[in-house]
Amino acid sequence: MSDSINSKPIPRTILIFGATGHIGGPLVEYLHRAAPQIQLRLASSRPEGTEALRRDFPYAEVVDANYFDIPSLEGAVQGMEGVFVNTPGSTDERPAMTNLVTALKKAGTAVHILRLVGLQPEANYRRLPKSVRDAELMLPIQHPIAKKILDESDLPVTYLNIGATFMDNFFWMKEGLRRERKLIWHNRLIPFIDPRDISEVAGRLFLSDNHRHIGQFHTLNNGHDLMRFSDVAELMSDVFGEKVTHDGSFESFSNAYSQMLGPMVTFIWNFFEYERENEVVWARNDFVERTLGRKPLTVREWLQEHADLLLK
Repeated sequence: MSDSINSKPIPRTILIFGATGHIGGPLVEYLHRAAPQIQLRLASSRPEGTEALRRDFPYAEVVDANYFDIPSLEGAVQGMEGVFVNTPGSTDERPAMTNLVTALKKAGTAVHILRLVGLQPEANYRRLPKSVRDAELMLPIQHPIAKKILDESDLPVTYLNIGATFMDNFFWMKEGLRRERKLIWHNRLIPFIDPRDISEVAGRLFLSDNHRHIGQFHTLNNGHDLMRFSDVAELMSDVFGEKVTHDGSFESFSNAYSQMLGPMVTFIWNFFEYERENEVVWARNDFVERTLGRKPLTVREWLQEHADLLLK
């Protein structure tokens, strides 16, 4: 059977959940630029979110939709051929994805669904620290649940697994950089990626007619940077032209981020410790580069672009 017979239809309509975020927003912009003929529908569950979407993307339809309200989901997915699914942190994925699957099957129009997840490849649930397992609504517990539900739905899903840390997470660390030229963060080894490159990967997959992406689990990183944060501090020193030190102690982490994270500060530290114990699983890959047809943004390039925002 020829590939032309097996080719995936390119969606004529695309629904984007999470369009107010750092991945969904650039995805809207990319699709509008690359394929302006596609009808875009943007969903938010917050009134301020729908207001912002109408202001920022006047060329798109904006709807109110909540993963925990089936009628709103049914309205959102009606007539949609492409669906980008990104859930907020601490989402209870079992009812959320069960409801979404119900709505999608009732509509019967989806030809390609992209689901964003963040998992260490082949992670073993039993290796998670007890504190992480006990926090039932956190990503390491919930994303495998979401994947299982979508797998069993037999819907045309492609998983985009973020096998990296987002480069714009450096904005969390800017106070230490501004005050002391100190990078305060756990010193685990991890790959990196710019969220804007994730957005373009998602857009290009929607616009691809390659049916082989359906059902696949693609892990994304920039294929270049696999570093500890002590290495990042050295890179920052070179890019910024002044010495940046690194502090990877829990005491400093807690002092710097307790106000922002509250009681979650210990949980996040424990999760970073889990990632450190399993850091040998990480590997650079070229999936993003092959999909984009260009080199993804490096940490050096991102730091050069955002130096003033981090230091001043």
